Amino acid sequence: MSRRSGKFRRVLSRIFKERQIYHRSDGVVHFISMSSKTQIALATIVGAALLWVAYASVNVVFKEQIIVAKDRDSRIMETTYSKRLHDAQRAYDDVSELNQIIKQNFDETMADISSRHQLLQNMVERKASIDQSLDALAAGLSQAGGPSGQRPTNGNRVMIDVTPGEPTPRQSRISAARKKAAEKIESENAASPQKGAASEAIKSMNKAAADLYTEQMLLLASLEEKATTQRDYLTKVLTSAGIPVESVVTPAKISNTMLAQGGPFIDLTAGEADADFYLHANRTAAAVDELAALQTAIQNVPLSSPLIVGRRFTSGFGVRRDPINGKYSRHNGIDFAAAWASPVTATADGVVKFAGTRSGFGRCVEINHGNGFVTRYAHMNRISVKTGQKVKLHDKVGELGNSGRSTGPHVHYEILYKGKPLNPRRFIEAGRYVFES
Repeated sequence: MSRRSGKFRRVLSRIFKERQIYHRSDGVVHFISMSSKTQIALATIVGAALLWVAYASVNVVFKEQIIVAKDRDSRIMETTYSKRLHDAQRAYDDVSELNQIIKQNFDETMADISSRHQLLQNMVERKASIDQSLDALAAGLSQAGGPSGQRPTNGNRVMIDVTPGEPTPRQSRISAARKKAAEKIESENAASPQKGAASEAIKSMNKAAADLYTEQMLLLASLEEKATTQRDYLTKVLTSAGIPVESVVTPAKISNTMLAQGGPFIDLTAGEADADFYLHANRTAAAVDELAALQTAIQNVPLSSPLIVGRRFTSGFGVRRDPINGKYSRHNGIDFAAAWASPVTATADGVVKFAGTRSGFGRCVEINHGNGFVTRYAHMNRISVKTGQKVKLHDKVGELGNSGRSTGPHVHYEILYKGKPLNPRRFIEAGRYVFES
């Protein structure tokens, strides 16, 4: 070890020999003596400086490369992030578009359903109101019974066929409606998108809406079937009484109050999904309107008996032998005998036209029912109403008696249509059809 250190010192002493540096200035020579140690110290300083410069240079180069690498990595990360952000934005836009498509389809479907529901609700409520009025009329007429006072013996019969039925029954409206609904479901399934994220949701929504549409169509068909049946039935009731329907109901060009709307006419094309529904609804509403007009008219047609208590039919309408002088004469009404002071009641809604004494009729009441109908109740013991008073079906107008040209306690009952006498028995029979239906 000592040999190596001695050898190292000898190498240094040869490299760094003592040196003198001469410097001449203004004729004077100066010199500086530099020992080996001084030279070694200076060399060490210079070497350290060079090493520092080299290290700094290398460090700067490496740091620049590191910065470039980091910048490259940063740009790669930024590009990757931007791509992912773009993909996420595109996915969000796709979802938003999908939601918009589904929402638009849902809103349109709900608007159609709501519109049809509102129309059906109005129609059902109106039909229920008509049914309620007809049920009340039937219940009132059943109190009086038939011409001889007979009450219904067979409960709620389906309907009395007062005229022959159609030789070939028409196709059921309900079956036709079911077929139309099935066609609509098929057309909507074909029109819905077959591919894409929204297709299944829209198909599911369309199926639910189509099922509801089917139920609405069936309800509409049922309403039309019932309204048409009742309308035809009431028409037959009036016809059986000898009353032309057009004489009590004036058909309107457009009486469809449930679909009362305005605007220019735009024909429904085959491509419009709900065309069949609204065409069907128009037809049904027209049938309900006609039924309502008949129901209003029949409310004021005298279809009941003037006595709702037990009575006996004693004289008919037309030519008869006069009960006092025995001669043949025309009898413009019918007579019912019953217990003294039995209540005589109005046979339909109306306004008292006359209440007093008439020659031959004794104490008499006449009621104007509108549409040209007037009823007359004669030979009463006492009158219970005044001229101008409004009366309802079976309101008491007086008491049975024997006033005027009469042979015993009874009520003489007439129906006049525009001043012409009609057979009241036919009206009472027609009324029996109503309460036995």
